[in-house]
Amino acid sequence: MDKKWAQIKYFTPREFDDPAVPGSGKLIHFPLVIKLNHLRECIKCPIVTHWAVGGCVDIGGTHGHSSNSYHLWKMGAMAVDFHFNTGLDPREQYYYVEQEEFGGIGVYYSWRWNDKLLPIAFHVDMRPLSLIQRWVSRKKGEYDYLLGR
Repeated sequence: MDKKWAQIKYFTPREFDDPAVPGSGKLIHFPLVIKLNHLRECIKCPIVTHWAVGGCVDIGGTHGHSSNSYHLWKMGAMAVDFHFNTGLDPREQYYYVEQEEFGGIGVYYSWRWNDKLLPIAFHVDMRPLSLIQRWVSRKKGEYDYLLGR
């Protein structure tokens, strides 16, 4: 394993793969992995990345992301969609996510995972803080921007 990944306790490159391109998880923006690892340490419950549905690295833009999505390899593969495997209240989950100071944070209340509606899921990205965004999606494809646009 790559030396930089040796410092990561809770994730492997596979958990960030583009499902159409095995091995592409190693292309994820590594500072994002460091933040997620720290988040996992703080919240003390597993983080489930949505790599299997294209929610991490997107090499060719084939997973439904916008043309300027931070998931895209051409944009630096700087975004991850995930949920916590926990019974913590969604507000508490958001509190922990916000502590990591991601440039973009999306909160999704309409995310299906393994044919089950999750109480909450997150998008986080490493956009510059000068472009900070926060949004909520209560219904697939609909976004309420709380900060930025």
